[in-house]
Amino acid sequence: MNLIFFPFERVIEINAFILETEQGMKGSADLNKLQGALGRIDNAIAYSGLDDVFEIAAKYAGSIAVSHSLSDANKRTGLAVALEYLSLNDYELVVDNDLFADAMRDLVVGKIGESDFADLLYAQFIQEQNTH
Repeated sequence: MNLIFFPFERVIEINAFILETEQGMKGSADLNKLQGALGRIDNAIAYSGLDDVFEIAAKYAGSIAVSHSLSDANKRTGLAVALEYLSLNDYELVVDNDLFADAMRDLVVGKIGESDFADLLYAQFIQEQNTH
């Protein structure tokens, strides 16, 4: 499988779009924190054998959300990046926003882990495939 990596510039673009269209405090990103969060994902792929697109998407969601590298909307940006990552890898989701908003909160506070979040993403994908 040829995995697609997510550049930090795109994360910033997604965050800016969210803050232009929804409530939130606008400000600059802490690039070192953001690149560190994304680097952890790249390292997990390169050195730990992480190769499941749903697990990678979940890692993007969690890493961005907990890095607090953005002025606001870290969880919303993490979820948007996860969904775009899946889409770029040919797994399009039309998401139940309430389900994933709650799941992102649970992920950030440690109520669920990244593998649980990946399972939710996968279950949503399967559900949507079965309804089309």
